[in-house]
Amino acid sequence: MILKNGTILRNDKMELLDILIEDGKIKKIDFDIQEENQEVVDLSGKYIVPGAIDVHTHFDIDVGIKSVDDFISGSIAAACGGTTTIIDHPGFGPRGCSLEYMIDKYMINAKFSHIDYSFHGVVQELNENTYEELQKLKSRGINSFKIYLTYLYKQNDYEIITLFEYAKRLDMIVAVHAENDSVIQYFKEKFQAEKKLDITYHSHSRPNDVEAEAVCRLIKLANIINYEKLYLVHISTKEAMEQISIAKLEGKKVYVETCTQYLYLNNDNYLKQDAIKYVLSPPLREDKDIKSLWENLRKGNIDIIATDHCGFSLNQKLKGNTNFLNCPNGIPGVEERNLIFFSEVLNGKMSVKEYLDLLVLNPAKIFGMEKFKGSIDVGKDADLVVFEKIENILDEEKLHSKSKYSCFNGFKLLSKIDKTYLRGDMIVNSGIFLEKSPKGKFIERN
Repeated sequence: MILKNGTILRNDKMELLDILIEDGKIKKIDFDIQEENQEVVDLSGKYIVPGAIDVHTHFDIDVGIKSVDDFISGSIAAACGGTTTIIDHPGFGPRGCSLEYMIDKYMINAKFSHIDYSFHGVVQELNENTYEELQKLKSRGINSFKIYLTYLYKQNDYEIITLFEYAKRLDMIVAVHAENDSVIQYFKEKFQAEKKLDITYHSHSRPNDVEAEAVCRLIKLANIINYEKLYLVHISTKEAMEQISIAKLEGKKVYVETCTQYLYLNNDNYLKQDAIKYVLSPPLREDKDIKSLWENLRKGNIDIIATDHCGFSLNQKLKGNTNFLNCPNGIPGVEERNLIFFSEVLNGKMSVKEYLDLLVLNPAKIFGMEKFKGSIDVGKDADLVVFEKIENILDEEKLHSKSKYSCFNGFKLLSKIDKTYLRGDMIVNSGIFLEKSPKGKFIERN
């Protein structure tokens, strides 16, 4: 198959080039490719970008309330938003389970995925088996695992530094949810006693320094043993970015992720009638935090924009309507991310290089998929997305998450997705998902 006359986004520029695809791979990129016996797809006036990679999703997660998006609906939403690979964060398993327990479970669930996928391990309890279990994950092509500084299986400083040491020996990435649990619990108990339980107090229970303190501590602990693959998920605050900026200026290596919501949505949303939609952790912040994140993005202090997609229905969210402590934390976003940021390329707010680095190349590089994914280059998987330039409005009724709502509803867009290809197989055409048997496969990372 030849994709002809499309404008391709590569490196830091747009080029009018053809792409020859054979056996699911990009075989040739050149001007006016002519090959016999090839299907030709004319993409005049359209843009071709590499399939986006979302390294932070939560499909099929159970937090006492089960998310509505499984690997079927979640992967369809991703595909229709131009994301062709995810790395999912599994939820916690039963107490005392091995690190492979949830991976094995998710391997079965993900067989129904319409896009490619991998997983992060999740460490619950550090014990005498942890190092060997991490070795097994690494041998299976999973080069990262997540720890939490809050929630049920939070890690203390001894456990954190031990896990950093293990990861250093095994050359693995440690992704960390960085919030100070003790402060969160203090405020939750305080607000409960004072009967301050409406949605606005969700944000107040997790003030900015809850994140900043945890980020600072993690950077210091990693530095103590010279561990250089710390990955900070969903960073949301100016104060945390100040700590990160200092560390990077000092030459310390730390990877930083933020998410779409923290770049656009502020905590004024908690004053709205539909405030329940916006309950997630970390919470939405102030305009000064949004400004700081964009500034640090421009400086190169942020490596990846992910989504933290965790879809619940409004009925599920309404469990917290009179008590924010009962609201499941998380919002959908796997479909919206690429639509929003490609529009920012077209309007000049984001450069081609920034867009490709943050949504595609850095996710592939950092998490060990660069051999197959991350750019439009000969030999790479033909994971390609075709955008058509057209002004439109992001409409939650047209999205595919079973959440049936979007926190980005009404956003102005400058393009829409015309086609999505997974390894050369068209799975979205004219913006419509093509009903096919699932073709997603597990991607080994190293």
